[in-house]
Amino acid sequence: MTERASGSRSSIGKRLRTGGPILLVCAAWLVAGSAFAQTAQTATAETGNVAVLERPRPDYEATGVRLGQFLAYPRFTVRAAYDDNVFAAPNAQADWIVGVAPSLSIRSDWPRHAISLSADADLRRYDKFASEDSNTWAVEGQGRLDVSHDTEVVATLSGGDRVESREYAVSDVETEKPVRYGVEAATVKASHEFNRVKVVGTVDVSRQDYHDARDQAGNVVDEDYRDLTQTDATVKVSYAVSPASAFFVESGLRWLDEGRVDGRARDSHGVTVLVGVDREITRLIVGELSAGYLRQEFDDAFYQPVEKFHYRARLTWYPTPLLTVGLAATQSVDDSALRDSPGVLTQTAQINADYELLRNVIISGQLSGTDQKYRGVDREDRRLGCGLSVNYLANRTVGVSFRYKFDKLASSGARQGRDFQDNTLSLALVLQR
Repeated sequence: MTERASGSRSSIGKRLRTGGPILLVCAAWLVAGSAFAQTAQTATAETGNVAVLERPRPDYEATGVRLGQFLAYPRFTVRAAYDDNVFAAPNAQADWIVGVAPSLSIRSDWPRHAISLSADADLRRYDKFASEDSNTWAVEGQGRLDVSHDTEVVATLSGGDRVESREYAVSDVETEKPVRYGVEAATVKASHEFNRVKVVGTVDVSRQDYHDARDQAGNVVDEDYRDLTQTDATVKVSYAVSPASAFFVESGLRWLDEGRVDGRARDSHGVTVLVGVDREITRLIVGELSAGYLRQEFDDAFYQPVEKFHYRARLTWYPTPLLTVGLAATQSVDDSALRDSPGVLTQTAQINADYELLRNVIISGQLSGTDQKYRGVDREDRRLGCGLSVNYLANRTVGVSFRYKFDKLASSGARQGRDFQDNTLSLALVLQR
């Protein structure tokens, strides 16, 4: 990779002024009240296990600002980071980054039904490489209708403007700036329980709209072919064999609408079937273990269908009250960023652990691996990631977070991508009341 110019803006301070309106909103939120840092207070009633991150901490949880029958939880994070491979390339180039991330969540405080609204933004400025500066945002609204004691319906709408990480860009053309794209999504989930049987149905529709970019020479890079509409519909039927455990059958449909590239249709549709056990596996292990069948067919007969043994595991282990260990593994057929590949089979496994060193000091670690096999081309990407974070809760209004993150990509095949390793260190100050 060639050396990048740092741009005409010579300092981070000048570039932060381009986000002035958002910063004014941030200041208003800080005056208004506290951050949304309240942890979920859920426990497994049958086993008494409570995850470290879900444990109530009354002395350190945000109380929110009451607005009639609603509670508002604002949050403001200031972060400084050092990235030793900004462009995720074989020839690493390092830079310092500063960022601010405001967020606001408003939730209803009703005995029945619920409404919530949330908004967040992330402004990042690089010291040397102005091309990597970004302003992103997202909004979400959710409503829950308690039809009866046994029936509820939850609907979610969300949207935002995002920037594709250099670490996950797989396009053949290196763009001058990270690719931007808009996201819109809608989800409806309904559940009903009768006797020992619970039925859950979910429909999820998402839309990604990629913006054209420019290459290093200033030429336009067409990204419209990556526009995607993804629709998922699932039905899960569970039968409780005890108050703590249940067997289930789940069936899902997936449609990927990606249009045509070079005369070939990239659309596909597929089905998954899973059979498994949910909730308590042993007294100290809860979650889900399931296995079944996956098939995804492409509209263009040129591409061979994906037909695989399917699986999903989501387990939580409570070895001690102060340590929680999580395991997740699954696979899916997703869209591909390559013009000559309509999809990619993604297999992911992840282990994470949270340890409560002190009541207000939480240490978390994560290790993940991903294998991606592209359809229609000879390419396989293997990713390895790990991370460590230390979160210190000073009081209800102030917190400090230190994080280290490592990412590695090894690509192979005739259409292989570029290999890289990346280390990132960050220190963040979280303001809340």
